[in-house]
Amino acid sequence: MEKLKILRKQSNYTQKYLANMLGVKTKDIQNWELNKAQPELKILRDLAVIFGTSVHDILSNETITTTNHMPWNTNETIDYFWGHIGILLYNSNIIKWYPITNSTFDRVESILSNDEPSKENNILSFDTLNNRLLFINKNIVKKISLLDDASDMPKDWELPWDGYQGLGSEEFYNLIDEYFFDYEHFCQNTSEELQNIVAKLIEEKRITEDNVLEILNQAYIYYHDNTVETIDIVNASELFDNVDTIEFELNRFIQFSDYNGEIHFIPLNSVGLIDVPLYLYKIGCKEIFENN
Repeated sequence: MEKLKILRKQSNYTQKYLANMLGVKTKDIQNWELNKAQPELKILRDLAVIFGTSVHDILSNETITTTNHMPWNTNETIDYFWGHIGILLYNSNIIKWYPITNSTFDRVESILSNDEPSKENNILSFDTLNNRLLFINKNIVKKISLLDDASDMPKDWELPWDGYQGLGSEEFYNLIDEYFFDYEHFCQNTSEELQNIVAKLIEEKRITEDNVLEILNQAYIYYHDNTVETIDIVNASELFDNVDTIEFELNRFIQFSDYNGEIHFIPLNSVGLIDVPLYLYKIGCKEIFENN
């Protein structure tokens, strides 16, 4: 796991120090970094939380997304917390703020700085660090703001419950899902210390069986008149398929199915912002590729 070595060095941890944190031998860290062995899921989850990322990012060939602030980072393998993006819709005086990574800032800033009036693509999409996948209709927003974490807090600063840097690690969203919906697997594959951390987090954030789906499954549709609709998404694979339709404007209508069986057809030109759960989208992505 070359990524483990990169994360460890960027965090200025020695192999011995990280081994002590995990309760393993220094030789284990060496073997993992040299791809001579791979840690069990319990250890991988501990690593994900320590480095503010996810097991998926550690094991995949993709860039590591971390909630940690690393302005000193020079390794492009790590995409770290940069600050926040704010979206002000028409008929609203409240900016919606979301935490984003450094590469998201670079991409959004470049797109908006070079967005000529003749360009046909009206949708700007990106991930956030608090488990959201956003689609902004650039023609139906009043303003988009970018705020470096080193900047002063604006007067209209209003964040969602996990809106500063998410929950501290993307892996926490996976763990919360298992805690409520597959508790046996959660206990078998999560270290005792991390189990206690998750239980404390759930208590502090007042996450219950009644509201957990709001975190993991609920999509928010913000219309141009500042009204908002919430939809409980039932099908992760369908959500993954719908993302291309939204991002590339393949259809005049956006389609979502909810838990009650209702199918929603929403005109894209009536929407300023679409906010869907990133965790559910990633599950859909995994399901699609496993079935192909």
